[in-house]
This record gives sequence, C-alpha cells and structure tokens, in this order.
Amino acid sequence: MTLLKINYNINYVLVVVLFFTLSCKNAKSNTENGPEPQKDEVSEETDETQDRIGGFLVDKPYNNDTIDFSNVSVTISDDMNVVGFPRKMETYGTLFAGMKAVPDEFLNEVAETFHQMFPQDAGLDLKKQHELLNTMLQYRSVIPVLEGRYESASEDINEGLEKLSNEYSVCDIIMYKDGTGRQTMEVIEHLLHYVTSIGLHLTAPEAWSFTDPKSEVTVAMNKAIDLGLYNIDGYEDILEEAKEVHQRVIVQEFAYWLISTYWDLQEPYGPMEEEEWNIDNKSQLLEKLPEGYHLVENTVAKYMSAPSKEILEKFRKYN
Repeated sequence: MTLLKINYNINYVLVVVLFFTLSCKNAKSNTENGPEPQKDEVSEETDETQDRIGGFLVDKPYNNDTIDFSNVSVTISDDMNVVGFPRKMETYGTLFAGMKAVPDEFLNEVAETFHQMFPQDAGLDLKKQHELLNTMLQYRSVIPVLEGRYESASEDINEGLEKLSNEYSVCDIIMYKDGTGRQTMEVIEHLLHYVTSIGLHLTAPEAWSFTDPKSEVTVAMNKAIDLGLYNIDGYEDILEEAKEVHQRVIVQEFAYWLISTYWDLQEPYGPMEEEEWNIDNKSQLLEKLPEGYHLVENTVAKYMSAPSKEILEKFRKYN
C-alpha cells in the first residue's frame, strides 16, 4: 500500500473507532482482566445501559435466536427506520444497514461473499460454524454500509451511526465506492472484523479472544510485532483514548491480515507496498509466522473458506 493509502486507512480507522467508542455511552473502562460475556444469560437491560467490551460489544446476548441454515435467501428492504440508513439487508443472522445510495447489486454481492465464507459443506465443522454465526445474531451484529468515504458523512449519517452503535454491536463499517481503489478488500476486511471480534472472540476465546493476553491470536500478534511483521504505530492515538479499545483494534486488524493472507488474497487484491503488514502470501506466513499460520489452520480453516475469485472479481467494477 502506498504511503497515501496507509495514512488514509489509519485515519479512517481512528475516526471510525473513536466515533463508535464515544457513541457507546457505557463502554467498559477496563476489560483486560474482566469476565467474558456469558452466552447462557440473556440481557434484560435496555440497549444503552449494557456495558461494552472493547468499546462496542455488549456483555450479554440480546436473545437466544438461531439461524435456519437451510435458508440462504437475502432479504433487502427499505424499512430500517434509522436516519440516514433506510436500507436493510438480512442474511445468515447478520444485519446490514445501508445508505439510500447503496444499490441492491452491491448488497447482494456482499451477502454472497459472506455466504461463501461459511459454506454448508459436510467436510467442515458445521456445528462450530453455526455456533459462530448464531452468536453474531444473538449479539445483534449490524454492519453499516456507507456510500463514499466516512469523512464526508453528513450530520444525518453520523446520527444514524450513533443510533446503530447504541442499539447493536457495531465494530466497523463497509464503504461502497470510497475512492481508494480497493473495494474487494474493503468488503473482506470488514466482514472479517465482525467475524473475529464477535463470532470468534466469543465462541473460540482461547484462540481468538481480544481481551485475553494469553489467547493464541494475541500471542501470535505480539510475536509479529516483535519481528517487525506487524506495525501498530498508527494506532497510538486510540491508545491515548482507551487502552481496551486499542487492544481490540490491533487484534482485530491483525486477525484480518492473518486470515486474508492465509487465504492468499493479499497479492491479488491488497496493495503490496504495505508498511503495516509485511507478509505477502500463505507460504510466507508459514515461513515467517508459523504460530499465525497454524492458528488459522487449526480453527478458521475447519469451518470457514475463502470466497471465490468469481465473487471477489465482481467488486473491481466499483474501484
């Protein structure tokens, strides 16, 4: 990634993360050594009174709902009833809240990408896969989809984002036609942020917890930092605002780099002059950071798959 894009990406991450952190009025002050969410308890608290782990994730599920995995339909409607975000897409238990200008074609391609990450393949561990996706449903995962760059968002859009962050678990956004020329990875990155920071964090905490300093992902991340493979200097401003949010963000970003590299998506779709991440492909990942390779191999690869080239190529038309 060029220096220009590096600066843009880091600034975008900082602005979005700090926005959602400050919007969640009751973010926990310290979750590093606090208890993990208990999935067997359903919250009876109002949306705005729930504590927020890592600045965004509610500490108890909202419901005990489950997904019908025989139904792969995608429902798109205009009844989201959130200012700035009238469009609603639901699939596999995850809700996408879209701005009016985001077309059905793009939303459907995002949904297909999400489906392909979780194929109902008998060779996969479908029990674990379903647990992960059901957890995202129960913790009310919602992904806002913006047209254009976040920095140019109107007051109405910011009001809508604040409402979404108070009523759902929102850790990031997807931007449609943001002008960076990396639409494919814009989609992959932010789908993975939700999968890792909600689904994997809650269903496979020994491997993927962002709050546990002994989790496999945190140990692998720290080694990558020490080896100069993962540069977190750009996230120092978040550390100044909230330590626990900073920890979640650097683990969340590392998890994206790790999984997308294991899937061999960085060379075809991610700019290769990247200063934040210094591993180009799956074979280099095994050579340079075997802990990270085996983490994905022993968990994610057992119940998830890389989206097909066919669906990923469709996003190029939005660059």
